[in-house]
Amino acid sequence: MEQAIYTWMAVIGCGILLVQVILQVIGVGDHDGDLHVDIDGDVGDGDFGHGDWFFGFLSFKTLVAFVGFFGLTGLLLLERDMGTPQRALYATLAGLAAVVVVGYLMKMLHALGHSGTLDVTNALGVEGTVYLRIPAAGAGRGKVTLDVQGRSVELGAVTDGLELPTGARVRVVEVVGEDLVRVEAR
Repeated sequence: MEQAIYTWMAVIGCGILLVQVILQVIGVGDHDGDLHVDIDGDVGDGDFGHGDWFFGFLSFKTLVAFVGFFGLTGLLLLERDMGTPQRALYATLAGLAAVVVVGYLMKMLHALGHSGTLDVTNALGVEGTVYLRIPAAGAGRGKVTLDVQGRSVELGAVTDGLELPTGARVRVVEVVGEDLVRVEAR
């Protein structure tokens, strides 16, 4: 009976986990739909920034990993000279270790995902270089190159001061529009 329990848990847990990994690798499982439970009982869609850290790890993947590793460890320990309670304890510890490892890996994968959309307000205070000269006193538009959100971007720029030639160092003092900033010489 004990062997049947471990076998079924290993087959079901590892089988589902394998299918999930394969689907995610081929792109079908980009958003796994896992629900993560907040410590206050709220349910979120994978927001790891709120609530107790342990509940941020709980997901369908981590529960499946627990079942699979519990079953595998139990099967491996059947040949050892130990009692059922001790075998169940070791299998439970292996399952909990799998929950922590898989939960941590999912959290790291979640942190890698971002929309890539530029938020121009992050350019405020950033220093850059004039790419196309900027006419004096707001008389026209030039362009600047800035490092915003870890990448180099080109934005339209105006200034209230003197003309800024190509190559001049500038600092963003105001975000005027979606793709326009006000700069001053550095």
